[in-house]
Amino acid sequence: MWTPTEDEKIGVVICSFRGSVVQGLALEVGETVQILEKCEGWYRGFSTRRPNVKGVFPSSYIHLKKAVVTNRGPHETVVPLEDPIVTEVTSTLQEWALLWKQLYVKHKVDLFYKVRHVMMELIDLRRQLLSGHLTQDQSRDVKRHITVRLDWGNEHLGLDLVPRKEFDMVDEDQISVSDLYKMSCFK
Repeated sequence: MWTPTEDEKIGVVICSFRGSVVQGLALEVGETVQILEKCEGWYRGFSTRRPNVKGVFPSSYIHLKKAVVTNRGPHETVVPLEDPIVTEVTSTLQEWALLWKQLYVKHKVDLFYKVRHVMMELIDLRRQLLSGHLTQDQSRDVKRHITVRLDWGNEHLGLDLVPRKEFDMVDEDQISVSDLYKMSCFK
């Protein structure tokens, strides 16, 4: 019998699932899923890439993440709890992947390999942060290294540089124009 989940709300697919059962939801490694119900080793939910398509998938194929849930019930909102820089690295790598492929197509081989190297480095740095085995000093150093690499990649790919305060992105709506200007000038 399917029961609504209390704590198991969001996760990342760690093994691809072809959806080869009745109402199965095909999932690829790395996709984020929101979980609605559970039943004997199975979850019912949807991929955040396709929120309108719901289906079932094995619970053993999902790495659960901590999350904050508001408005519990049919219209609940689930937000994963992650260090903001980890989230930024993830979204940046997804954005860069599209541009990286274009570098290859446009025969910009040198930049293609440099960006590839930085992407692999960012993946490793992200893994280190997520491991939870770093001291505060090591974590600060890794975050500093990540921001340097993100800025390098954004600059070389022709993207906007991100204003930061202590390694975290700043919300342009929560900071004065003069402070934002100072941040960009004295980087």
